[in-house]
Amino acid sequence: MSSDTEESGLVRQLSWVHGATIMAGMMIGAGIFVITGQAAAVMGPTVPLGFLAVIPLIIVTALIYSIYMSGPLGEHAGGAYVHISRTWNSLFTGYIVMWVKWVAYAGTIAAIGIDLGGVLHTFDVLSFLPAQTWALLVITVLFVVNLIGIDIYGNAQAFMTIPLVVALLLLVVPGLFAVSGGNFTPLLPAELYADGYIDPVLSGTAVLLFSYIGFEALAQAGEEMKAPQRTLPKLFVYTSVGVGILYTLVTFVVIGVIGWQTAASVEAPLTAAAQSYFPAGTAVVIALASILAYLTTINTSYLVPSRLLYAFGKDNIVPSTLAHVNERFHTPDVSLTITYVVSVVLVLTATFQFAILITLSAVTLVYFTHSLSGMALPWLRPELYEQSEFRPSPIVCSIIGGVSALTMAVLGWQTLSVNGLEPAARTVLAGNIVEGLTSNPALMLLVWAVAGAVVFFGYRLYLRSQDLDIEERQTIKALYDSPDSTNDD
Repeated sequence: MSSDTEESGLVRQLSWVHGATIMAGMMIGAGIFVITGQAAAVMGPTVPLGFLAVIPLIIVTALIYSIYMSGPLGEHAGGAYVHISRTWNSLFTGYIVMWVKWVAYAGTIAAIGIDLGGVLHTFDVLSFLPAQTWALLVITVLFVVNLIGIDIYGNAQAFMTIPLVVALLLLVVPGLFAVSGGNFTPLLPAELYADGYIDPVLSGTAVLLFSYIGFEALAQAGEEMKAPQRTLPKLFVYTSVGVGILYTLVTFVVIGVIGWQTAASVEAPLTAAAQSYFPAGTAVVIALASILAYLTTINTSYLVPSRLLYAFGKDNIVPSTLAHVNERFHTPDVSLTITYVVSVVLVLTATFQFAILITLSAVTLVYFTHSLSGMALPWLRPELYEQSEFRPSPIVCSIIGGVSALTMAVLGWQTLSVNGLEPAARTVLAGNIVEGLTSNPALMLLVWAVAGAVVFFGYRLYLRSQDLDIEERQTIKALYDSPDSTNDD
């Protein structure tokens, strides 16, 4: 039924169904219920067109992942970390980019847990516990689900994601008959576009991109997927397209039924739309779907940071204890526990804003760097590139990577608020550290990066003090080197 991954003790128990629901559950959970109203406030009735336009941008980014995942690196955990570090021949380059993502995902678990706790507390039957307690309970239960087996995790994700998608389809199908064309006229309302089209389009696209965050989470499960080199590339493209089409249909119905002004002003636009054409009481299906969306996001948010720490530990850039695998459950128990503890601390201290502030910036940074790596892969690491089953020509690969990198650079710049960096730094220097750090994502990203560099080089110094060799070259080549490789750098 399953086979242990060589050396690691992880097991390949995730099927393509698990993979599809991991991707879809992460994207839908992090996106459509939260983003629809925010995007409507920026883009007006063009939100469905915006979701449709973002699909090609995600596809080119997914294609770069597909190139890597169809090769020898697709067999390993770590995703973009192993891709970037092996392309540039630098463990630090891969590490520092993914370090800020690890922090962001730990904050995501805490922030979404808090939001879900608030939602659960609003139900009369569940109001006996405060929101924070519900948050901690949910985070703890999903930690256990992730700990006791990758098959348990995958089945739980499928069990929650499939009814979530069905609920959204129940919103779409009858809703198409309730759409009013007048809600899309004018398509570009003067109150939003009077000063031009570029800023609303770029700002709106950056918001919509948040809905696709996590599509690459499945790359972390390379050591736990069945036939990853064949399965993962297809899942990256097909699932991203499927979710993009679903987003387009859902937002078309929501704005077509209640109008963009209402969508931008109400707390739950999907529920508000459903209440206008569903029979009395049945709109609760959408409310329950939103709970499933929270759960699927938290569940997969454990997968990403725990496998990143595991990959860091295997490469010995952090203590190798982080790569420990539980002998009974075959999961990275130490890395999962660290992620859980950090998330709980962020909930208890209400400091998750330090991490969540940089989520979108961190993800666009990862996509940007990963796309640059894919662009350079055929030229820098031909011996690695030639081992990929999905292998467009070097020129095409560079074009795809360049388009993705340029897109992510533009959108990432939109999220950083660089103009506010100097005032934020002055606020910190004046002694108002919390206020300054939480006022600007660029400053917070820089602080997290510096902290990550201290961890990396501090551990290097410790290893040298213990007279332990750091064989970075051998570590890098071990994941893709083969007797057939003819190139050496």
